[in-house]
Amino acid sequence: MEKQQLEVKTPFYKKLGWVSIGLCGLCCSLPIIGAIAGISTLTVIAAYLEKIGILALGAAGILFIYTFYRKRNQAKSCADSCEVNCDCKTLPISK
Repeated sequence: MEKQQLEVKTPFYKKLGWVSIGLCGLCCSLPIIGAIAGISTLTVIAAYLEKIGILALGAAGILFIYTFYRKRNQAKSCADSCEVNCDCKTLPISK
């Protein structure tokens, strides 16, 4: 007696059901995957922007000090010239 192997075929509707379950799982997990990828991307961008921000803060400090001393020296030169030459002072008009 020969053994006959029965080939069991999965019906089409069962295959379609498994595919539908897989697609549903993928559809439900995509927002979670997108949020994780988005947060990761923002973290990497923020790390670079932090370094750039520190450099910009240093540059702003240097420019502030430069402008402060420049204006201070200009104010001293004007005060010195007014003390030496009093032509820059306004006199009251008397009638």
